[in-house]
Amino acid sequence: MVVKNIKLPDDNIFVVVAFDICSSSDILEELTLKGDMKRFRRLLIAIKNYLMEMQKTIGFDAYKFTGDGWILLFPENTDGKELLKFLRNLCAFFKKNLRNQVLKYLDTPPSITGLTFGLEKGPLMAMRMYHKTEYVGRALTIACRLQNAVKDKGDSPAYMALVSNTVFNDYLFPATGFKVFDKATRTLRNIRGGVKFRCIKIELLNSSSTT
Repeated sequence: MVVKNIKLPDDNIFVVVAFDICSSSDILEELTLKGDMKRFRRLLIAIKNYLMEMQKTIGFDAYKFTGDGWILLFPENTDGKELLKFLRNLCAFFKKNLRNQVLKYLDTPPSITGLTFGLEKGPLMAMRMYHKTEYVGRALTIACRLQNAVKDKGDSPAYMALVSNTVFNDYLFPATGFKVFDKATRTLRNIRGGVKFRCIKIELLNSSSTT
């Protein structure tokens, strides 16, 4: 499941995008009972191939596969409008492939399906571990915590992104035309002793729309 990485500076500021698949455990449970886990594998490979194709038009490092999603690293000078457009197109691609390759074969499809995202910006330090480039930095932790917190409040988390206040303003997301669903705070696990973290929820794709 390795996606070819784009060479990025070893120690610089990145926009970190963490995303995963809603209800993946429920989907995997039914596919396992059916002896048909290959359908989920094909879905993941389709996403991998899509990411590789998109790297030709918007530079990023598909840094880490997490089992039901990825952590992507974008250079600091990434255009905010292009970044959100990429995420919207990724959502549309996923929605179509999930429906055609997985959902129509399930007897009890989950009520919530889609992708959830967390975005943060900050310096990351590269290091070599087991002959691979790994990164450490607060932005990685925050992006993953935000992605996990999308579902904490409100309606369906599908195709929603929680974006840090810094990313929202630095990348001019208010001017992109994407729907700002909620300006909120979240308590992020093990971050600053539970102090409320300012973030903004953005709707990347209408989960009720057809593709």
